[in-house]
Parts: sequence; structure tokens; C-alpha cells
Amino acid sequence: MKLNRPSLFSALLVTSGLFGCGGGGGGGGTTYSGAANVSIRATPSKIDTGSRTQVTIDISDVVESGIALKMRYPTGLKYVPSSAFLNVGEKEIDLTPTVNVDVSKDDETYLVFYMTQAQFKRSGQDYEGEQATMTVQLEGREAVQNGKIEVDPDVDDPAEDNATEFNVDTPEFEAEDSAPIEVVGD
Repeated sequence: MKLNRPSLFSALLVTSGLFGCGGGGGGGGTTYSGAANVSIRATPSKIDTGSRTQVTIDISDVVESGIALKMRYPTGLKYVPSSAFLNVGEKEIDLTPTVNVDVSKDDETYLVFYMTQAQFKRSGQDYEGEQATMTVQLEGREAVQNGKIEVDPDVDDPAEDNATEFNVDTPEFEAEDSAPIEVVGD
């Protein structure tokens, strides 16, 4: 079968579209294929009970409809209220998780933040895939050995109310990146 150039070009576009779509973020890599690119780190990665770690998530290439940024971590850690911020250039946005911070399943806690693409725009500019940094503090409340703090950005479904979009029984969580954490305790 002989393909002319327009047919070959169309076939390549369809093929690249089929294989170029991904389900998740970038895991800190440079190839974009999902809701957003993310990378995560925790400083320090070893704390005592009662001490805190700062979790930093770098976020870029947020889809137009916005994201549900899901975090999962061991129940030996707890979210410090009013400690979440999104930093975009010189702009700092105070964030509050939509999902109840005490929602736990299988000794893991889920924390979910819904963010619009507009939040990632620098003042007075159009969105052009800017990078932002989200920071969150977690406090050690009981011993955790070989723990992980994980992040998964998903596309926010504009047809679904954010208050009910996440379900702990079916969290649809696939970690795009993780940071090690240890809590030394009694």
C-alpha cells in the first residue's frame, strides 16, 4: 500500500495522539503528559514526634480545567492547619485542603487541594505553563519507619463538586513522585 504525504502525516498525527496521552503528571521529569508535572521533597526527612517537616511540591504545566493535587502520607503524620501555600513568582496564595485531613484508609492519610489554572498565572500575565511551588507542613505524631509522602495530580472534573469529587474508598491515587519520611517516636 502506498501512502501519499498527507495520508502519512495524518497517520503519524493519529499515532502520536494515541501514544502521547498519559494519565499522570511528570514525576519531576521533563515530559508533560497529564494534569500537571510535579516533584516533591520533605525537609527534613527524619523528624521526632512533635517536630515538623516542610513538604515542597514543584508544580508546572497545569491543565486548563485545573487540578486536584492529592497527597498521601502515613497516619503517623498530621497536617498542620494553615500551613499550605502556593507560591507563583512574587505571589503567595493561602491554601486550604478540600478533603478532611483526618480521612484515612489503610494507615494512610489523604489530603486533597483543588487549584485552578488561574492560580498559577503571574500577575497581569496569561498562563504559559509557569512553575509554582506549594509548601505544606506535616507534624510527627507517632513513629513512622520507611514512610513515604506521595503526590498525584489529577485533572479537576468541572462537572463534579470538589467537596464530593474525592472518595477515600476509591482514591484513584497513582503516585507521580514521592519523598521519604521517618518519624522517630516512642
